[in-house]
Amino acid sequence: MHAFGVDDGNVQALERPPQDGPALRPVLHGATLLLPEAPPAWTLPADEFHLAATLHAIGHLRHSPRRQEAGKRKPMSLALAGAIEDVRVDRLMIRRYPGIGRLFRRLLRCQTELPQVGFEAMIARLQRVLLDPQTEDDNAWVCKGRALFEAQAERLDEAEAFRELVSVLANDLGQLRVRMNLQTYAPPLPWHDDNSHLWAHGADAEQAKTTLCHPPPQGERRSVPPQAPEEAPESMSLPELARHDYPEWHYRLDRARDKWCTVIERAVPPTSASTPTPPARLPLRLARSCRLDRSQRIRRQWEGDELDLDAATEVFIDRRLGLVPDPRLFRRNGRSVPRTSLLLLLDLSASTADMQSCGRNVLDLECEAAALLMDALRNREDRLEVAGFNSDGRQAVNYLRLLDFGQAVPTDPMMVLGAVRPGLSTRLGAAMRHATARLAQEMSAQRTLLVLSDGSPSDIDVFDARHLVEDAARAVVEARRKGVRCFCLSLDRASEADVRRIFGHGGYRIVDDPARLAVTLARSYAELVGG
Repeated sequence: MHAFGVDDGNVQALERPPQDGPALRPVLHGATLLLPEAPPAWTLPADEFHLAATLHAIGHLRHSPRRQEAGKRKPMSLALAGAIEDVRVDRLMIRRYPGIGRLFRRLLRCQTELPQVGFEAMIARLQRVLLDPQTEDDNAWVCKGRALFEAQAERLDEAEAFRELVSVLANDLGQLRVRMNLQTYAPPLPWHDDNSHLWAHGADAEQAKTTLCHPPPQGERRSVPPQAPEEAPESMSLPELARHDYPEWHYRLDRARDKWCTVIERAVPPTSASTPTPPARLPLRLARSCRLDRSQRIRRQWEGDELDLDAATEVFIDRRLGLVPDPRLFRRNGRSVPRTSLLLLLDLSASTADMQSCGRNVLDLECEAAALLMDALRNREDRLEVAGFNSDGRQAVNYLRLLDFGQAVPTDPMMVLGAVRPGLSTRLGAAMRHATARLAQEMSAQRTLLVLSDGSPSDIDVFDARHLVEDAARAVVEARRKGVRCFCLSLDRASEADVRRIFGHGGYRIVDDPARLAVTLARSYAELVGG
């Protein structure tokens, strides 16, 4: 440590054995390095473990920021930031002292293989490809992390240059539903320290500034509070009604993969108390224009569009019999309001919890618009179904049945709409195929699927952003072949290109003012089923 310019450096033994926690890692406290014994699974000489740990600690002392405010960052984000910082300082040391790189690569290649899944395994795989150029990994997240890191490799001296990388990778891990166990997590490379010197955690920040003057009696380490078990998404706990398998279109293979997605129908029991609604909720005025209905022919008219053949035949008969014929010889088409079946499909993904400029989140706006439409159609002949969807991978696309075709509209629609919660992802194609299957059972003259969404489709097991867009576009084509018209109202202007690709140029509308979603829904309804 002194040879590398750390004049106040000190090394002490960390002798406390692990108890109900992760394996011990070196601890850097100020300029004091607490070194444990080599791990039991270590197959190389112990001095190489201590040398690597010391060199890594020197890298932190010379290049890493200290005692950064952790704020409200989640443990997974802090652990990932620490792992990226570990690689950054190692790469700096390797660039300036190439012999260190040979040591680190030799140690990496002697490590036992970790499981292929889990947060610690993902971090280990990413660190290996970043520290050893000859290592290859086919995991999409690892490859993305490698590409993002190498893009900033010229700025290794700037710790701030890698903050955006950490944010992107942490968000991807959240989308992948990767879990982190705080009770067992430790930096995957055993010669890396626990990174406790990087962060200041509120109340313990002042205590952490003190410098050890004597060896710690038992090498005390700050305990990590147990992580509260993550609650299952509310949609996963709703009663299951049925499961349906649907294909999914793979645009690269140019074919559909049969029985690729599973849609789970779930019942949504009404809440005991209605969710409060905005005080100024005015009823929607739905304009429906009349149009010709050729299924109704009004016969025996004084004038009309065409000759009534039955009446003309009776005229000839009456003349032969010497009777006065009936002069009403025409028929015309009747004018009536065509009956339609409308299925309103609500996006219930996690992004619908985002607040909008009007001060309300997307899901609240969707539910309000749906409630107003249900009220407006209460006494009409049109048939209405309201459903919501989200997904947790291709084998769990949740389809929440809020109001079925033929079911009476509740006195207060928010009794059922108020029970839904945002969560999970947006596998739009599978949900649309199931909605189309339900509409195909309707005998109405018009069958319409209207989707309310706030962005492009996505899911935790899909890394190609175009895949689910192309699949949803294919689902729209399949629906139109079955006589179902598809339309989308989107609250995200940035996703317009994807929405246009899915629904076509005349099949969507972007709602720039979220507060006017209900009004735009009424206008779209009139255009879809009234024109």
